[in-house]
Amino acid sequence: MDWNRTKTIFIITFLLLNAFLLNEIIEKRNQSDLNVRAQNTFEERLNEMNVSVTEELPEERDEISHIVGEPLDIEEEVRNQAGEENVSTLDNNFVEVTLEDPYAVSNEEDISNFLNQQVWNGSEYEFDRWNSEDGQMFFNQMYEEDTVVTYEENPLVLFLNEDNEVESYIQSYLEFEEEGKKKDMLAPYGAIERLVNDGIVSYNDEVNEVEVRYYSLFPPEGTAQVLAPMYSIEVNEESEYLVNAIGGTIRTLQEVSEETEAIENPSAEEGEGDSEEETENGQNEENETEEE
Repeated sequence: MDWNRTKTIFIITFLLLNAFLLNEIIEKRNQSDLNVRAQNTFEERLNEMNVSVTEELPEERDEISHIVGEPLDIEEEVRNQAGEENVSTLDNNFVEVTLEDPYAVSNEEDISNFLNQQVWNGSEYEFDRWNSEDGQMFFNQMYEEDTVVTYEENPLVLFLNEDNEVESYIQSYLEFEEEGKKKDMLAPYGAIERLVNDGIVSYNDEVNEVEVRYYSLFPPEGTAQVLAPMYSIEVNEESEYLVNAIGGTIRTLQEVSEETEAIENPSAEEGEGDSEEETENGQNEENETEEE
């Protein structure tokens, strides 16, 4: 064995590896500098337009991926916590829990305590909205630190009486895992820039909220729900826009709702055509009967 030759090959390989790693570090640093300069330039543009960002932006991330949520059968776990006689099973992996003693909730701390004490994995749910007319409180599930907005139904709903006491609730639970390869994530200011370039955010506007959430925009394939990472951006405290955190495409909640309705009723027009055809056939049959 030629030891000197082998040693030379090792040294050359080591030097090439170091050169490659150094080049990678330089490229990443240059890209980071470019991103910072681009962000500074865009912030100057916002100042010139008198556009204010009134809430702290979410922390930047390098990469992100889609996630898939699979419903988990939680009946046994909920029965163990709430008591056998207080739990009933509903469709679509929902369970209903009736409390033996109503639980009073008058503030956020009370609600948080209720979730931690009474609901299985309650710390993984986040408040969504409150329907005072029907006494219903809706919650979304979380994936790590981000809110997950599932297709159609909220995974946790509390039912309150007139004294603001929780009397029962229904719950489902999704188990999440990442889907596919992680991809470069659009920066928060990059998402706002998409809205500016599209004319959605303009002079003297306010960006009130920017939050990363996962949205299930289409019906599940089987039981699984595929969820896309989106920036949820509120403008002037009234309009909410969704900017895809990977591709940068812009959606509105209204558009998503309309598309969902179209998917749920794909044969509506066909049904109308069928009805007209049935009417014509009925009239033809009546005419034939009269002729006879």
